[in-house]
Amino acid sequence: MDEVLGPLPPHAQLFDFLAESEHQLLLEWVLADPARFRPAGVTKGRLDSEERLDPRHRVALTSRKLGPLEPMLSKRLLAALPELMARTGTGGEPPVSLELELAAHGDGAFYRAHLDIPVGPARKPVSGSGDQDRVLSAVYYFHALPKGFSGGQLRLFRFGTNHTAAGSEPANHVDLEPVRNSLIAFPSWAYHEVRPVSCPSGDFGDYRFALNCWYCRTLAPASD
Repeated sequence: MDEVLGPLPPHAQLFDFLAESEHQLLLEWVLADPARFRPAGVTKGRLDSEERLDPRHRVALTSRKLGPLEPMLSKRLLAALPELMARTGTGGEPPVSLELELAAHGDGAFYRAHLDIPVGPARKPVSGSGDQDRVLSAVYYFHALPKGFSGGQLRLFRFGTNHTAAGSEPANHVDLEPVRNSLIAFPSWAYHEVRPVSCPSGDFGDYRFALNCWYCRTLAPASD
């Protein structure tokens, strides 16, 4: 039987998302202290699983430290929520909180196909709060000029695609460029990946920087 594929995940890309001064403040905050970042882990999102390092699946640096910039960034991201929900077809009650993470991708960094929200039996909510779960994922891109890296596209896979094999076919995915000062949003339950990054200089200041954002909604009460 032929494989039945669904549509590409609905997604939205907003350009010039922050004022240039705000973008620069964020970049300066990141560049001021690279020691804030640690190697990124992965989790299966099950009740019995813990985050672990797996360089076969993900190579990146991350940090949850946004300092004095967090209120400004949260305000901008929450203000964009109505438009993002409309353009991604996100229904139901609006998410009530944000989870934020800085990510830095240097030479050879990547993140293989994954979901931002676990599915299936024994799943564990992965938001910062035990009574909430991720609904909508967004990535804000910022980097220094001149641009010192290439690659690092966000690849969204068509629903129903075998992302480990057939997903490499051009018809089965869309690659979105990490455009400076842009925000891309998509459903947290859509398979996606970060394509390999090339950063010839190896300098931290030339890395591909992103702010990973998850809009979280209160979990529905469990049914009897």
